[in-house]
Amino acid sequence: MVFEYLEYDLTGVLETPEIRLNQDHIKSWSQQLLSGVHYMHTNRIIHRDLKASNLLINRKGELKIADLGLARSWNPEMKRLTNKVITLWYRPPELLLGTHVYSPKIDMWSVGCIVAEMFRRAAFLKGSSDASQLDLIFRTMGHPTADTWPHVHKMCPLWKNYEPKPGMGFPNKLRKNLKQGLAHPGWMTDHAVEFICSMLNLNPAKRFSAQQALIAEYFFESPVVKTADKLPMRFSVDSVHEWEARRKTEAIMAKRREQMQQQKSARTQGASQPRPPPR
Repeated sequence: MVFEYLEYDLTGVLETPEIRLNQDHIKSWSQQLLSGVHYMHTNRIIHRDLKASNLLINRKGELKIADLGLARSWNPEMKRLTNKVITLWYRPPELLLGTHVYSPKIDMWSVGCIVAEMFRRAAFLKGSSDASQLDLIFRTMGHPTADTWPHVHKMCPLWKNYEPKPGMGFPNKLRKNLKQGLAHPGWMTDHAVEFICSMLNLNPAKRFSAQQALIAEYFFESPVVKTADKLPMRFSVDSVHEWEARRKTEAIMAKRREQMQQQKSARTQGASQPRPPPR
C-alpha cells in the first residue's frame, strides 16, 4: 500500500523547539482534527487511538488523521466492546474504570488531551499506569459524584475500587491547571479553557461531541480560525516525526548526563588530592 508523504506529525512538531508555533496553528489544527473526527463519527467509526503522533501535517498546513489500526464500526446497540484501547495518556476515565460499553465520546476525550497538549507543547496527563493515570485525572478534574456522573456505578465496574469516602473526593482544578506552565498564557483564553473543558468532562454523556465542539466560541474569538492555506508553514525544520524528535531529545539528555558525570568526577578528583602542608 502506498500513501502520500506528510512531512510532520504533531508530536514531532511539538517536541522540536526550533519550530515556532502561534495561536493560528493551534486553532486551525484543532478545527481540522474535529472536522475529521466528526466525519468518522457521522459514518459510525470510532478511531480508538487518537494521539498527537497519529496526526500527520504537511507543508500546506493540512492535518490528517492516521493509524486506524484500532478503529471499528460502531452502533448504539453494541454491549461489549474491547476495553484496552487508546494510548494511556489519551485514555478516558470510563475505559480506565473498566467499561465495555462506550460510544464515540471516547475519541472526544483524546481530542481534549491533544488540544491541551498543543498549548503546552507537552502531554497534559502523563500517567505511568492505569492507576496513576486515574489518580492524575481525579486530581485534575475531581472525583465524579452522583450529580456529575449519575450512572458511573452501572457503567464502570472498577469505580468501586476508586470511589472516595464521603467528603474525601478531589475538587475540580481543570480550569486552573490548564493555565499553568504555559509559555504563552495569553493564548489560553476563557473560551479556550471552556472549549477544552467541554471535551474533558468525566461523564461521557455530558462530554461534547465533535459537532458541538466545532461551533465552540473559541473558534470565533480573535484571532478567528484560519484555513490551512493561511497558516505560516515556513518552519526551520523541513520534516520531523515522533521517532526523530524523541531520538534527538534522548541524545541531548545523554550528552547532559555525560557532562554532569564529568563535572562530578572532576570535583571528586579535586577533593581527593592531598592538600599542601601549612607553612
